[in-house]
Amino acid sequence: MQAQSLISYTYLNHETAYIGQPVQLTVSVYTNTWFTTGVDVGNIQVEGALTVYFRSVSNNKTFSGKSYSGVDFIYNLFPTKPGDITIPELTIHVESPKPGGYQGIKHVVKTKPKILKVTDIPIGFDPNNWLVSSSLNISETWNTPLNNVKVGDVLQRTIVRSAGGTLSEFIPAQSWDSVPGVSIYPTRPKVETTKTKTYVSAKRTETVNYLFEKEGEVVLPKIEFVYWNYNTKKSYKKVIDSTVIQVAPNADLDMLATIKKQLEQEQEQAEAVEDKPFLIFGMSPKRFLLVLVLGLLALYIAIKLTVWVVKTTKKAYHNYIHSERYLFQKVLRGLRKKDVHDFYVRLNVWVLHLDLKEHHFDYFLKTYGTTDLKKSYQQLNVDLFEKATKQGTDYHSILVGLKASRKNYFNQQKADKTLTLDANWLNPIK
Repeated sequence: MQAQSLISYTYLNHETAYIGQPVQLTVSVYTNTWFTTGVDVGNIQVEGALTVYFRSVSNNKTFSGKSYSGVDFIYNLFPTKPGDITIPELTIHVESPKPGGYQGIKHVVKTKPKILKVTDIPIGFDPNNWLVSSSLNISETWNTPLNNVKVGDVLQRTIVRSAGGTLSEFIPAQSWDSVPGVSIYPTRPKVETTKTKTYVSAKRTETVNYLFEKEGEVVLPKIEFVYWNYNTKKSYKKVIDSTVIQVAPNADLDMLATIKKQLEQEQEQAEAVEDKPFLIFGMSPKRFLLVLVLGLLALYIAIKLTVWVVKTTKKAYHNYIHSERYLFQKVLRGLRKKDVHDFYVRLNVWVLHLDLKEHHFDYFLKTYGTTDLKKSYQQLNVDLFEKATKQGTDYHSILVGLKASRKNYFNQQKADKTLTLDANWLNPIK
């Protein structure tokens, strides 16, 4: 019979890449039968790169002339630093039946590590303006027309960059050149990454406020955006031309200082929010994780302790209600209530739990009973079975006599055990 055969491997569509260039990583698992359960590779972590999962594809391939069925998992790797990046060995758990069989058998397959060589940003390119992308679109908007600007006005400019085949983390921040007579106040940028089953794109929106403080002609310099297209292997440049604004005088300049102070406060608040560390319930992620783990551990211990207490309590209660002491208390309760029927029933149950040669009360009474108990118990039987009356029965005397007789029983049991131990000690060899 043909043996079970499993094949697993990883494949990179590029052996070298630039920082930020997407590299397709395919993780494949194949069997010469079929998989009885779904194959889950999970989220792959690669040091020195960001990993984005796209999709899985069922496939059939031929290896060494034999047909195999399996699944390909497609990821994109985005290198974040130059040098060699290692795609680690992956351990994958699968279930597949033997040829001719139908019941899935658990298997563990592993892939071999892969090396991706990452090239640093080429000489001549600005590291602060480096972007690897399949496309780049630029749009610019203003919140008000530029043909009626006067001193003290605040104009808001928004620039949106949409890049294909990259993540928002790789779109560089915009640097704003200083302009004489103008104070510049950038706001917090907005970033967004959009992913489908086959493609990823990103967008970065940056807004800046211009406060015009002097009249005359103001020239906002042109802005250049450079990106390297990994499909064409060429670099491209996108330019927003310089903007000329005629600033008219303004007689009311008292409000200029107030506006400037307000913009400065807004910028400080935006920077404070941006610099503020990420907190979960006022704790750092590391501390929150520690508290969470300790909390779960405490909850686990509390649950285990509760289960143990309940189990131990139930066992102790079960042992107690079946103990000689509990059963004897039931006998005494019947006497105190002067319930003869209940007394006889409880008495016989109690005697069965004693270590007697003959398990009936007459034997106990004969062997361990006090004189008063014998008389009182005899009177109880006479009253019950001969006179059909209970007026002559001294229940208190029976109760006291039972306690004393029970004590005689335990004293005799203790003496018998001591005698047995002494005999073994004095005569260790017979």
